[in-house]
Amino acid sequence: MTSAHNPSLIGRLLWSLCIMQVVVLVTAIAGTLYHIIDDQFTFMDDEVIEALEESIAVQPQGLAFTSSEPLRQLQAANPGLWVVIADGNGRRNELGRVPGEYRELANYLPALGISQIRTLPEHRQLTMRIEVKEIQGQRVHIMVGGVADLSFNSLIVQATGLLSPYFLTPLLLFTLLATPIVVLRAMRGVRKLASRAAALDISQPDAHLPEDSVPREIRPLVSAFNAAMERSSKAYHARDRFLRDAAHELRMPIAVLMARLDGMPAHPLKPMLQIDLARLATVAEQLLDLQRLQAPKVEFQPVDLVALSREVVSDIAPMALARCDDLVLEAPEQPVWIIGQASALSRVLTNLLQNALVHGAGAGTISLQVAADGSVAVADQGPGVAPEDREQIFQPFYRGKTEQPGHGLGLHLVQEIVRAHNGRISVEDAAGGGALFRVQLPLVRA
Repeated sequence: MTSAHNPSLIGRLLWSLCIMQVVVLVTAIAGTLYHIIDDQFTFMDDEVIEALEESIAVQPQGLAFTSSEPLRQLQAANPGLWVVIADGNGRRNELGRVPGEYRELANYLPALGISQIRTLPEHRQLTMRIEVKEIQGQRVHIMVGGVADLSFNSLIVQATGLLSPYFLTPLLLFTLLATPIVVLRAMRGVRKLASRAAALDISQPDAHLPEDSVPREIRPLVSAFNAAMERSSKAYHARDRFLRDAAHELRMPIAVLMARLDGMPAHPLKPMLQIDLARLATVAEQLLDLQRLQAPKVEFQPVDLVALSREVVSDIAPMALARCDDLVLEAPEQPVWIIGQASALSRVLTNLLQNALVHGAGAGTISLQVAADGSVAVADQGPGVAPEDREQIFQPFYRGKTEQPGHGLGLHLVQEIVRAHNGRISVEDAAGGGALFRVQLPLVRA
């Protein structure tokens, strides 16, 4: 969960870029305003052109001024207002008294483009502006003067109007569209690295993250992670070697003790010692099985899951029927072919059935169900597995709150074998009460 003390790096980059661009924008506008205010130039507001545009009519006999309310207000506020209008056909009209300084220039109005002459405040009557507008399908050139403004609000509006087409609009588009795209693309390598880290199998000896596909600033962190993974891998494999060696060393003394116990005369303690020694032998074999899973994978072969299940049930039936009411195998008549190693999968089924015998309360029916989709389910009618234990029940040496004999390695071994076969295992409540362990294995591809 993201906290306020750990903000998003992308969010910080976006905010920083936006703030920087706002500062640049404000500085540019302030500089423009300073230039205008410092030189005390006059200028003409856009509202003057808008009022004139509404008052010009294109008629068959030429251009004319109509008596509109905006024009009347403009004339009332500016008694010295003068206007010259002309089109490309040489038609022309005037309003007010055109200064002599601009009368000759007005003759060339159809050839002039958008422009403005700004004057000092004492000569504001000479401020002049030329605009080209499309009015009633005709291109009309408008020359206007006798109107000038120096108010601060008008300066801001004028500066914003000058900057908007060339500066404000591109900057806003870049801020809202381009900046997030650029930042997200720059962080794409980090997202890929996070996905690789999430899928990393630390049990593999060469588990590491690539360092060549991440930004240079993050590479030291990846290098430190890989170094830590290498140290962890060395410790992990050292532990594996110790467990393997210890299990091998235990097999011989256990075999000798079993032979000696078998040769001893009958005694009340003899059965108990044999049971305890059998448990010790089981632990040693399970440890060896775990180590075998770490060895290079044996090439898998097609295995008939139905035939394998029948073989396991046949082997375990004598012991099972002595400890439960019934042992049932439910399987289709036709084979169910999966890819795997028969001996390892036999250990899976045997461990699941033994687990059901131990934790099934010694009563009821134990069932082994094989489905055509490559799944196997082992169910008992015992107390089941508590929901809080289902996430940890496959951890090594975890036994929950049970008082039944065991060492917590059987289910862990089952999970490791299933994973090695690219399968999955889960535990749930059985339909009639008790626990149901379901194993899904990949079928042979047709």
